Amino acid sequence: MEKVNYQKIIIRTLLKFLLMVFIIFTINSWPSIKQSFSGNTPPLNYWLDHSFKISNIILILGFTAYFYYKDLTDQKELIEKANKQD
Repeated sequence: MEKVNYQKIIIRTLLKFLLMVFIIFTINSWPSIKQSFSGNTPPLNYWLDHSFKISNIILILGFTAYFYYKDLTDQKELIEKANKQD
């Protein structure tokens, strides 16, 4: 009987989390990024204050929990199907 590979699920969820953080940071900081291309770089604390609001953090944590749950249930279903075929 196969067991659920929690390590694989956690690593996949962590990668999705990091991708979401990067995307949200880039989207929310795009005006500052465009401004920095012309040589006018705003301070880092302005970027962080503008990008990581409580609503963005809740969104990131919610999607991370969803991705973990989805991967976990998908892997459990695959194990059940494999056990039924045997």
